[in-house]
Amino acid sequence: SQSVPKNSREPHMKATIHVLRYLKGEPSLGILLNRSPTFDLLGYYDVDWAPCPRSRKSVSGFVVFLGNTLITWKSKKQVTISLSSAKDEYRSMRRLVAELSWLSKLLHEHTITSITPIPVKCDNPAAIYIAKNPVFHEKTKYIEVNCHFVRHKLMEGLIKLTHVPTKDQLADMLTKPLT
Repeated sequence: SQSVPKNSREPHMKATIHVLRYLKGEPSLGILLNRSPTFDLLGYYDVDWAPCPRSRKSVSGFVVFLGNTLITWKSKKQVTISLSSAKDEYRSMRRLVAELSWLSKLLHEHTITSITPIPVKCDNPAAIYIAKNPVFHEKTKYIEVNCHFVRHKLMEGLIKLTHVPTKDQLADMLTKPLT
């Protein structure tokens, strides 16, 4: 892990090996899908912009639900340092939308219909505005590729971007330290 000092990685590696051995010994374990009247997808994403005082790299994360069951999640420390929180928000949004697009196709291949547009919950109004606004401004040129991907999925009706208050942002747990 990037947040673990080198001198303390061995216990973490031992714990990881322990978990992997447990999972290998219990092949019948899996995700239990709770009863839900529909198989609707729902995604949340969040970014903690430049929280690390040493590197100033952002941390992004997303969660995806199928019905009322959490089925996938991701937390990632960014590789590069961003000069803009909007850029990091948009990069994270693109990752979530790509995951939702893949999951939607997977469900369709198994003849499971999912309601579209898929709600994407975001606590950053600027990122929602950039996605919905077809005019690029000088300040947003650098996120153009991510923007075109998300806007394309928005226009084809795969996703619907909605604002969620920070206190209700479920992906927040993947980007902020636990207190």
